[in-house]
Amino acid sequence: MSFFENTRKPVGLGGKLMVAMMNLGHSPMTRWGLPPNAKVLDCGCGGGANIKRLLKKCPHGVVKGIDYSPASVEKAR
Repeated sequence: MSFFENTRKPVGLGGKLMVAMMNLGHSPMTRWGLPPNAKVLDCGCGGGANIKRLLKKCPHGVVKGIDYSPASVEKAR
C-alpha cells in the first residue's frame, strides 16, 4: 500500500504516521465556535485529536467519533 493510500484507511506504520499527520492537519477545522451543548459526530475520526478538542468546546454536548480503520480507532482511544 502506498503512503497516500493510507489517507483512506490507515494501516501499519505508514497508517500510524498518516493518522498523526491528520491530527495536526485537521485541527484548524475544529477551531470554529460551537455551542457548549452541541451534538457532534466526527466521521473518519482519524487519531482522535479533534474529538479531544470538541469535547473541551462542547462540555455539555455529545461528541462521538467513528472510523473504519483499526489504526485510527486504536490511536483515538
